[in-house]
Amino acid sequence: MNKEVISVEEMKEADRRAIEHYKIPSIVLMENAALAFFHEVEEISDKFTVVCSTGNNGGDGLAIARHLMLKGKDVSVYIIGNMEKMSKDFKINYDILERLKASIKILEKDKLKDLEEDLKDSMAIDSIFGTGLSRKVEGLYAQVIDTINKFAKRIVAVDIASGLNGDTGEVMGTCIEPEKTITFHKLKRGIELADIKYKGEVCVKYIGVPD
Repeated sequence: MNKEVISVEEMKEADRRAIEHYKIPSIVLMENAALAFFHEVEEISDKFTVVCSTGNNGGDGLAIARHLMLKGKDVSVYIIGNMEKMSKDFKINYDILERLKASIKILEKDKLKDLEEDLKDSMAIDSIFGTGLSRKVEGLYAQVIDTINKFAKRIVAVDIASGLNGDTGEVMGTCIEPEKTITFHKLKRGIELADIKYKGEVCVKYIGVPD
């Protein structure tokens, strides 16, 4: 019998098994997740601000941004983190967006004002941290999350709200406050345990990970 609520480790194992045993490329799972998310939000707004880290949760955000752009939406992309440490699948999606001449800005403190302006009349897509967050959010990351919460018209989180512990539902310093969380494969334990303020409406989407 399949568990409807899973831990971070169980999700990692499901991903590993899908990629290593069933030979489903990780970029395929990322694309499936992006399309599932895209179909949930495409009719909600005409303007989107996608805020990503350089890991795989951020890669989801970049792929989502691409689909929104190709649908004719007004999309701005902000990236926070070390570009030299981008994940393989993040880089694939980043290179595609560059070729599409997307609006991409690397987030530093002097870009927070730009982010504020873009957020004011758009739907924010949070793809900064995934379920693997294990330490307190500090510095520029905390500033960016607080900026999104303060200025975004609406917020939807990719997989889990950035700043939320994927197992305990604990807020790790500060946390995105989404109206909706679109999570993948199965509901994560931390989302189930979290205060409604840090998850909003929760939607679980199939992305092709074998049970």
